Amino acid sequence: MDALRRYAPIVDDVEAFLAAAVAPLPRVVWANRLCLSEAAMADLMRRRCPHHAEPLPYLPGTWRVPADAARPGKWPEFALGLLHTQEEVALWPVMALDPQPGEAVLDMCAAPGNKTAQIAVAMGDRGYILANEISRKRLESLQNNIARMGLSSVAVSHGSGTEIRGEGRFDRVLVDAPCTCEGTTRKRPGRQASSTEDDWHKMAALQKGLLRRAVALTRPGGSVVYSTCTYAPEENEGVLSGVDPEQAVIEPLRGAFAERGDAGITAWEGSEFRRDVVHAARFWPHHNDTGGFFVARLRRL
Repeated sequence: MDALRRYAPIVDDVEAFLAAAVAPLPRVVWANRLCLSEAAMADLMRRRCPHHAEPLPYLPGTWRVPADAARPGKWPEFALGLLHTQEEVALWPVMALDPQPGEAVLDMCAAPGNKTAQIAVAMGDRGYILANEISRKRLESLQNNIARMGLSSVAVSHGSGTEIRGEGRFDRVLVDAPCTCEGTTRKRPGRQASSTEDDWHKMAALQKGLLRRAVALTRPGGSVVYSTCTYAPEENEGVLSGVDPEQAVIEPLRGAFAERGDAGITAWEGSEFRRDVVHAARFWPHHNDTGGFFVARLRRL
């Protein structure tokens, strides 16, 4: 994990950070509330994990399962679409998006469909969701998750998010951007973060294009959530700074999860970022027993 020492200037305890980055990762299981009640989910979890799982207090019907406990993705209830499994911190971008029933929502980089499903369930499967994915290989997993959970409000498109047409056609847009994935080292034992400066800048160029297009696709007053699972300021605050402040402002995050993050940084290695990046949040693995994530919410002007 020596590569992650790069972030020592912006993390409070670098040794705790590095240790957490290789620790086993707990999983989260959440109920498909379209067909399984909170009470039924609680009964199921008591039967499946009687001594291990605990409910998340800030998200009804959602349970945390230790890394060494049963694998929820192998349960028959998962195959039947009654529940879904996800990493806890990966739930927070959709919580920041706060989609509402009846809205038009775009998930710009949607595969494998975890956040698409979370959006649809949060909306009661009422409204319109466009789940877009550029990778043809990843489309199958996206379509399978939508079908498994019986989601009828989701349409799937294939192509670059930068090429989606229309102006101001969505109430909310999620850009869970492709990135260097430095925050995912806990998912696979032995994985090392090994990004280079070239990697960060190549990804940032792609991410800026996606985020600018997302802002254009959002109606005035609508919301865009930008998220990555990496620590690099080039891919996070630097990308937010590529958006015209006269087109969108970065708003403080709201919700029980928001207080678990550190504020976005305003400078890094000689680069200055727009001042409202402080409203974004960096989520560190040693603070939350999760992977690493970055989340920001923008409001279209």
